[in-house]
Amino acid sequence: MFVKTTLTAAILALSLGAAPVMASGAVPAATQSQITDMLTADGYEVRKMEMEDGFIEVYALKDGAMLEIYLDSNLNIVRIKQK
Repeated sequence: MFVKTTLTAAILALSLGAAPVMASGAVPAATQSQITDMLTADGYEVRKMEMEDGFIEVYALKDGAMLEIYLDSNLNIVRIKQK
């Protein structure tokens, strides 16, 4: 009984600890391509992108200005911030 409870607790702790890690990191290649195509059509030059706090954060240039563009999971622009 003790082993089963300990094992269950360990699995639960590991799965809860992994959740924040999945919230940030690399953007899947297919999504990167879709975002790059969308932003390039709007006149942006995409430099870099990553997942951050549940949003896709894109670093891009437009009209000589470096911008951070935040997109939601549906690839809608939520916020644009000039660096």
